[in-house]
Amino acid sequence: MKSFFLMLAFFTRLPLPCITYTEERYIRGIPLLPLVGAVTGALLYGASFVRPYLSESLFGVLLFLLYLLITGGLHLDGLADSCDALFSGRDRETMLEIMKDSRSGSFGVLGLIVAAAFYVVLLPDASPAALFFFPVLGKCIPSIAVNLSPYIRPEGMARLFAAHCSRSCAVLGAGLVLLVLGLTDRTLLLPAIFSLTFAAALTLRIRRILEGITGDILGLLCEATQIAFLICISVFETISKIF
Repeated sequence: MKSFFLMLAFFTRLPLPCITYTEERYIRGIPLLPLVGAVTGALLYGASFVRPYLSESLFGVLLFLLYLLITGGLHLDGLADSCDALFSGRDRETMLEIMKDSRSGSFGVLGLIVAAAFYVVLLPDASPAALFFFPVLGKCIPSIAVNLSPYIRPEGMARLFAAHCSRSCAVLGAGLVLLVLGLTDRTLLLPAIFSLTFAAALTLRIRRILEGITGDILGLLCEATQIAFLICISVFETISKIF
């Protein structure tokens, strides 16, 4: 239980009991990362009950703000740094240096604007089940990514994560999430598979550019997975209405 609370403390801004950090607790908490997403999803699911009382646009903004309050924008920070680096057009070493810079450049700001726009537009149309599962899927992809690409930073918490996240942990975690999702709402299963596949392909593409991944890249992949899932839901719903 302490390992779970430790992971919650790392990946959310929720008020929690103070848990002393140890590497052993952190390592034991690695397989529990999708459950951290489930906590975020449960809070968003609860917020869905105010939907009838708000306009669609206002509901979208409030859901996105709640998501930011819960997560502290942790992965969005990684998305911004990754966009600054990957779209800079520089060589590999310069890209890695750009990601270490705490300041946001124009590509980082644009990345945040685009991500926020997707969330504000897509979240109001998402079902309560989709609101629950999109952060869970986002927390599945780091385990998959570190098994598809080497971690290339010599330091950082993500290095410890990469070193102790086995392939079986990644496969079992994603498999269980997809199983529960399929049993809960089958219409979400195909969007989930598409979004995880997209994130895996993006990981391999970034590996060709940087020869590996970093903690910031894991943040980018998490947000990309979540947004891709929400987009796929909307696209598949539109297709089903046409045919």
